[in-house]
Amino acid sequence: MLGERIVIDGLWRCLCPSIEVTTLARLISPTRTFRKRPAFTPSNAQVTCRQGRREYRRIPFRPDDGKTSQTRDDLTEQSRIQYLKRLAKRSPWVPGTLFEDTETFTPNLDKVPTRTIYAALKELSMAESTYVSVVKLVEYLVKERKEKPNAMLYESLIKANVDKYHGSAEVAGRLLREMQKLRITTTPQIYQSLLEVTAVHPDYVLRNTVLYEMRNRWFLPTTDDTINITIGLLRDNQYELALEKLEELQKDPTLVPTWLYEVFLYTFAELGFHEETLSILKHRLKITNFTNEPLSLNASLFLLDVFSRDAFYDGVKYIWDRSVSPGNLNPPDGVVMNILNAASNHADASLAISAIQMLSSRGRKLELHHYEPLIDIHTRQKDLQKAFTNLCIMAKAGLRPDLSSTRSIFRILRESSAETDNALLILNELRSKYRVPSAAFNVVLEATEIHGGFKAALDLYRSIRQFCADGPDLETYHILLSHCTMRKSMNFLFAEMKAFSIELTQVTYNHLIRISCMQDSHEQAFRFLEKMRTSKTAGLPNDWWLSKDSALALIRRCIQAEDIRVQGIIEECRKRNMYIDTEVQQLLDEIQRLKELNREDADALTEGELATEPEPDKVTSPDDDQTQKPNAISDWA
Repeated sequence: MLGERIVIDGLWRCLCPSIEVTTLARLISPTRTFRKRPAFTPSNAQVTCRQGRREYRRIPFRPDDGKTSQTRDDLTEQSRIQYLKRLAKRSPWVPGTLFEDTETFTPNLDKVPTRTIYAALKELSMAESTYVSVVKLVEYLVKERKEKPNAMLYESLIKANVDKYHGSAEVAGRLLREMQKLRITTTPQIYQSLLEVTAVHPDYVLRNTVLYEMRNRWFLPTTDDTINITIGLLRDNQYELALEKLEELQKDPTLVPTWLYEVFLYTFAELGFHEETLSILKHRLKITNFTNEPLSLNASLFLLDVFSRDAFYDGVKYIWDRSVSPGNLNPPDGVVMNILNAASNHADASLAISAIQMLSSRGRKLELHHYEPLIDIHTRQKDLQKAFTNLCIMAKAGLRPDLSSTRSIFRILRESSAETDNALLILNELRSKYRVPSAAFNVVLEATEIHGGFKAALDLYRSIRQFCADGPDLETYHILLSHCTMRKSMNFLFAEMKAFSIELTQVTYNHLIRISCMQDSHEQAFRFLEKMRTSKTAGLPNDWWLSKDSALALIRRCIQAEDIRVQGIIEECRKRNMYIDTEVQQLLDEIQRLKELNREDADALTEGELATEPEPDKVTSPDDDQTQKPNAISDWA
């Protein structure tokens, strides 16, 4: 049985500072066989994108043979040696032998004074990728020069553990305990090195231990120490504490390096802390006047991408006004589309127009999804005039807006009949300036059908030529057929579709069959069904069939009329994986119940008639008495 999940967070560490996450994980996890982790190099890093969130993951390197792995190691070592040579040029007072390859410099140190080696050791400990060199030098001093362990050697070893590949906070903590065991005095520089190690290799316990000892010895953390503490908390997922440290550093903006702000910007933006990210961004841009270091374009583009992806309007607007509008930043089309959607959600017409203009200036052909956000913005502002004008502009640009393009307009029109009447007046004004598309008329027709019913909508349809020069389209008839119940109206609309040469679709046939099932005779429904099944497009059969609602309506009508063709419809539905057995059984039960109710009513009426028969003294013909009762029963049967 699986146990409960244990979350090791800041509160746990505060209540139990001695908790060690790795050890605890090994204790509670099942026994596993560990494999050697492949070396991580820049070439085996891959950036993957999922919906809305980036992930940086490491891909295990699987070399084809030993030669490829050896070549990669050689290149890494050569780059490290080149870096050491450049470091030697910057330190001419140190013998160049100390900066050579670690495998060759040890035998050549006999003539180098110990003081010089210590100076080189201090220089190497402050450089990058010198872990092996520092360890070799310390080992040489202790074994060959017989140097006693001292604070300088321990400081160099601790600082070497800052190395991101070879360093370890566990090793640094062990070195600290060795110093305490040997009673070697720890200097402020050693504490600073330990904090630097925990910034690269987060260790909550070691960091707190160092801070506790510093307080006991009255060592005040320097600015660099506070920065290392902040980075360590950030990498240790202690975001609130890290933000508090950043606010503490911001008391003197000149002391905070600009790269620290960008680390927070990247981290918080990726985590979705957009409000905090925007606050840090504003402060970062504010101190540009003091540091003369503007925010990098890569950071601005990254933030704009993340803000637009998550539709964080305040952040998008802030970066757009300060970086994109002045021409300093040129976001890609995908980011611009996200910005357009964010502007639509917040009814910012100026931002949406600017985004569309940017796409248009790049030669992009504007499609429906570019104009529809503008329509949504105008409807949010209750400006139907501009919304319908945009529909006309879309039609003028060669686009064909459909019913989905007018949903935001429909939400306004369905609220009141006054808005629907106003929309008709707007269409009447626009027809003299533009070619009004059918979609603009259809949304008004749809709202009229809601407020005035089918008859009012049909009357409005008869005047469609006054508004739309192109006449009705298929969606016009779908709107009308969805509320039609009379055979006469259905036949009129069917004839109109033929007159305008509009090809019927599967949805159209379903409407016609549903209406035909409401009439006294349902034969016309079977004629429409036959036309649906034999219809072709470009000479190929469509293989259309009834929708579930239309199939149930036709089955109900056939059961009521005791039409044996119902069995064929049910079998065809089963062949097409349309599961209607439950609904059919419910129909049968309902019809059976209605028949029983009718039979009970008929029996009750017959008994009432028998109770009101003539008195015995009245002379009646026996033949007449035999013929009256069967007639009455047969009529109700």
